[in-house]
Amino acid sequence: MWQTVVCCLLNYSPMGSKHLFDTTTSYILCRRCGADLADTKHIINHLSPEANIAINQTIFEQKDVAVQVFSNSLGIKFYSISFSNTKCTAINNWQQNFTWYPGYAWKPCICKQCGVHHGWVFEPIESIDFNPNQPSKKGFFVLKLAFLLNKKFADSLIVVPKSYMN
Repeated sequence: MWQTVVCCLLNYSPMGSKHLFDTTTSYILCRRCGADLADTKHIINHLSPEANIAINQTIFEQKDVAVQVFSNSLGIKFYSISFSNTKCTAINNWQQNFTWYPGYAWKPCICKQCGVHHGWVFEPIESIDFNPNQPSKKGFFVLKLAFLLNKKFADSLIVVPKSYMN
């Protein structure tokens, strides 16, 4: 019984916003269904000459993250960040037209759980035949910020039951 009480006391913070056992990594979730999409340690700054704007921001508790704004062929703008690895699923065939990264082919990528379109997978054109579904070490992901949610932020929205407050 005392182990349960001690365990609860160690994991409960009356301040609500500060965790006693803070880890150095944070996860990024699908904003629609809450599925794990990426680890913040996989955020990279892969700049594109085709970006409308590129701004360094502190985002997902990471400093100097390059947030790039891209426009597609329909004129729709996307605020995006790049990752070396995600759990996003690549779909369809590699496309070489309308690429934001010259020398790279791309595919859309979706959430494995709910199917929402999160962004794109980019792969150097010379290696697209070798990696049909996942990028090689030279490949990367570009995900739209509008569909991402920081797990720590999501956890902060959870209300502590009144019985814990006594």
